[in-house]
Amino acid sequence: MRKNRIARTAATALLGLGSVAAFAGTAQAEPIDYVRIELVELHCQKNSEGDHDEAYLKITDANGNAVKVWPGNGIKYQTMGTGYVRSMADGNGNAALILGKEQARTLTLWDYDSTSGDDKLGATLVTGSEVGAETQWRSVEGSGGIYVIGYRVIDI
Repeated sequence: MRKNRIARTAATALLGLGSVAAFAGTAQAEPIDYVRIELVELHCQKNSEGDHDEAYLKITDANGNAVKVWPGNGIKYQTMGTGYVRSMADGNGNAALILGKEQARTLTLWDYDSTSGDDKLGATLVTGSEVGAETQWRSVEGSGGIYVIGYRVIDI
């Protein structure tokens, strides 16, 4: 009987040590280093319809949802015609523009349409690893329109 109790005590101690060893060997997750996409300007090289487009920009957030980021301040869209240049600074307060350095987000430009579905004017992938680079200029095309989106990726 005493032998069994000693064996159980020893087994329990070994299991406890194994659990401690497993806990001690568990890799601690590295903290995520975050960056922010700073929107700069939108250039219209060629609008997609009539004399102008009603442009707005969405970004995929960390959950894969499309979130409108520009124009900001409750404005639905900005009128864009061939040769127009618009500042995008009013969209920079949106939390969806923050991502990890190892992550990527898609910026998608849309043309608002009140009578049918909105038209996709193009998309571009932005990666957190672009941090510290000068302003990036990405051309996007869709539905006959050609636009250039300017942005920077800033360490925060």
